[in-house]
Amino acid sequence: MKLIKTPLKPFPNYKWRWATFQPTESLNKPPIFLGVLRVFNKFNNHAPSSTKILKGLSIVQKETKSEVDLVRTKDRNLLRNSGQYWKALGLLEETHGKIVVSPFGQLLATGEITQVEFATTVVKTLELPNRRIAEDANDWDNAGLIIKPLELILDVLAKLSVKYGSNEAYITPSELVMIIIPLAGAKAKLEDYADAIIQHRNGQIDVSTWPDCAPNSNDKRMAREFLLFLSNYGFCKTIHLIRANKNEKYFLSSISMTEVLELRKLKLIHKELDTVVRTIRETQIPANIERKKVSREVLERPNQNIFRNNILTAFNSTCMITGVNIENVLEASHIIDVRYNGSDRIENGLCLRSDIHQLFDSRHLSILPNGIIILTELAYTKNNYRNLPRRIKIPNFINKDLLDWKMKYT
Repeated sequence: MKLIKTPLKPFPNYKWRWATFQPTESLNKPPIFLGVLRVFNKFNNHAPSSTKILKGLSIVQKETKSEVDLVRTKDRNLLRNSGQYWKALGLLEETHGKIVVSPFGQLLATGEITQVEFATTVVKTLELPNRRIAEDANDWDNAGLIIKPLELILDVLAKLSVKYGSNEAYITPSELVMIIIPLAGAKAKLEDYADAIIQHRNGQIDVSTWPDCAPNSNDKRMAREFLLFLSNYGFCKTIHLIRANKNEKYFLSSISMTEVLELRKLKLIHKELDTVVRTIRETQIPANIERKKVSREVLERPNQNIFRNNILTAFNSTCMITGVNIENVLEASHIIDVRYNGSDRIENGLCLRSDIHQLFDSRHLSILPNGIIILTELAYTKNNYRNLPRRIKIPNFINKDLLDWKMKYT
């Protein structure tokens, strides 16, 4: 195996930018990110400093226990300081003096598409330079450089697994900054990324002499946000180490190597994101990711067997939506997931048939506090789900505030 040579930096200020130059990583967390978007959508076309929006953001901050100040002041409002987090992903239009949610953003805000469908669309379409937020892309254009960063990261992880085995199939934020980003600027072949990472780990090459593509104080944090996005939406799982964030290990999780390849080869005819998301949905990639994501999260939950026994007992071993009472096909679903600090108390649990559980956890099926059932466009088109009851009775022992939280923030 030939040693990978030092790549050339395409232009002096080459770097990967996620959203703002002063990152606020907590805004990437889905409950906060989606909660803010839904406030924006509810008050679409309002001024970002309007009292209604500030009040809505105050509720999001309280209910998500956000450590980030979402309200701020009328002069230093969230859109002005951090609006790029939503603009960069095509959820907000570029306007002055008012908030305008894009058609793609409206689909996500209203639950017509799921988190995973949204995230898969972003993985496929996000490009650098990101012209939604880039003030000047001339350097990129002059270098003839376009990078699809999220898709590239997944491709590198898949290549590492195929060539070097599952134990080596991870990327750290440090390797992203020191190896992947410099090689991407030099338009390297996919195999070179994997080889360079392994050669670096084996001490065969010294990447400290490679171009510094994160010279400023926040550049490394900006780069890490690409990995955080993949982790937040189930494409990667993260192994956190006691040491600094730069050594976290990101592995492929709910997307298979085959699906990574299929996504890369997918040809898009349209550029409008609200159309692209439906094209991607037809591939079944989002559905497969959602199914594996839900199954993995259930298996990883502590005390799941105890929780299931308690929920089945409380519901008399009957699915609350379909009425099925065959225990082998019944599962206990958390209303608020454990990863969002949902408890194992009965008030936070539902007894659901296994396929209904999948729909509920992936947000293809939602239950309002008043018992009304809402299906996504995809779920409704399936004849077997179209005939589900439109409304059910919520048992008194269920905390309806938890159903409300799930509607707002997942």
